[in-house]
Amino acid sequence: MNPLSGFFAKPGVVIEPIDARWAPICEGLHGASFAYGWSKLDFESYLTDSGIISDGALSSAGSRLDGFILSRLTPPDAEILTFAVDPKRRSAGVGRKLLEKHLENLERAGARLVFLEVADDNNAALKLYERAGFKEIGRRENYYQRADGGRRAAINLRLEI
Repeated sequence: MNPLSGFFAKPGVVIEPIDARWAPICEGLHGASFAYGWSKLDFESYLTDSGIISDGALSSAGSRLDGFILSRLTPPDAEILTFAVDPKRRSAGVGRKLLEKHLENLERAGARLVFLEVADDNNAALKLYERAGFKEIGRRENYYQRADGGRRAAINLRLEI
């Protein structure tokens, strides 16, 4: 075994529930991920709502938020409202790990069906959701507006857990 392999390893993440203290960081990550990001106040509202399940990918030291996911739980259903990973941490398995743990938490809380919408051109997210077992159940044309004024369809997905 190479003694330097651990030295160059990517830092790990721990998936834990997040609260309103993380709202400013969520605002920044969301803004870096979507054309029209949510505000700090939006996140404070969601992160204090008892019907919202929120998980974050925290650095091992717990000092950095690498991603987050928020869902509204109305058993037996849940809807993923938003999901963002720091652009610098994409393709490092953070999103996969975060989604897996979040789905476990939703199931533990009583969800049996999980719904979400994703832009039809968000190939990385579509691939992640497909690997997790989500199936396409519909489409909304011209749903997402882009910063350049263009519009994209939303793909409606569902997972039975």
